[in-house]
Amino acid sequence: MTPAPLHILITDPHLGGGGQVRYVSNLAAQLVQLGYKITIGCRPGSILVNSAAAAGCPARDSFAFRGGLRPAAWRNDLQNFRRCIRIEKPDIIHVSSSQDHWAAALANQTLGAPVCILRTRHNTYAVANNLPNRVLNRRWTDYQIVVCDTVRRDLARHPAFDPTRLCTIHNGVDATLFTPSAEIRAQARAEFGYDPAHLVLGIAARLVDAKGHAFLFRAAALLKDKLPQLRILCFGQGAKERPLRQLAADLGIAGIVQFAGFRNDMHRCTQAFDIGVQPSIDCDTSSFSLKEQMALEMPVIASDYGGLVELIDDGVEGFIVPAGSVEPLAAAIASLAADPARRAAMGKAGRARVIRDFTVEIFAQRTVDAYCRALAIARDRRRP
Repeated sequence: MTPAPLHILITDPHLGGGGQVRYVSNLAAQLVQLGYKITIGCRPGSILVNSAAAAGCPARDSFAFRGGLRPAAWRNDLQNFRRCIRIEKPDIIHVSSSQDHWAAALANQTLGAPVCILRTRHNTYAVANNLPNRVLNRRWTDYQIVVCDTVRRDLARHPAFDPTRLCTIHNGVDATLFTPSAEIRAQARAEFGYDPAHLVLGIAARLVDAKGHAFLFRAAALLKDKLPQLRILCFGQGAKERPLRQLAADLGIAGIVQFAGFRNDMHRCTQAFDIGVQPSIDCDTSSFSLKEQMALEMPVIASDYGGLVELIDDGVEGFIVPAGSVEPLAAAIASLAADPARRAAMGKAGRARVIRDFTVEIFAQRTVDAYCRALAIARDRRRP
């Protein structure tokens, strides 16, 4: 008799786009293709409702997932998780953030811990060393995926975590969707107003301080007279759009900077870039956008923050520069601007790296392996 496929409830509290939402969407779609039963738990109005429909799995969009002292929201989420555990009987609840992690773990404990709890940690934010966090992560959570080695090593030394129940799995990107195309590139560059002589620096990230747009703008200001063909194309939304527009004006580069907002067709839009740039100073662990640019055979320049150094080898697929720096970033841009052949070679190496290490298929299979380890650990931990 063929065993029933594992049922995974994957939850996330975000309403709009971003790395975590893309993580859940990609994972759900791949696991459905592999034959797993997947349910996505999210808030009403979340973009994940559409992601679930696209993946061919149901969305339970009745969660509140609100932090802080909100008794009604906590009561709602505990009831939802308890009902799901009792009636739907998922094999694993795979959580993404503090809100859904605490609610799932508390509900699971009130029912005698019948379900394996697994969390993915997506960022570099510090975890307080206190009793609640030690209980949550050591006692109430069976296994944790961390999206880069840098953070996993930090957590392995943290008293709130069991280092034997942590693993690293980098996010994966769709290398078939993100395939270079001369035709699409020409269309994208025409859409954004670039001619063949322009050298387009592209950044796809939320417009927040953590992503380092200001350092890219200051580097471009140093180069504007030497490289009149330089252009900057920014994708993303965020609270810092107005200050960044003002910074570009103050630096005298407003005429070469374009803010293109949020797009759902980044596999097209990104092809307008010549060089991808990710000068992050906080939060970044396993950048989707950087890997997508690499898949499109673009050289990339990234800061040495967090897990970005795990995605590229300095001088092979692109350059690594110190986080928060301007002059080294400008030097890397100038070096690539002067050497089209090296840009092409780095681009080829970048796509090869993605195919080897960072596709959605590899990401999904590694996650399935983590699920198997998590279930085995959960069984052992629950034995009398």
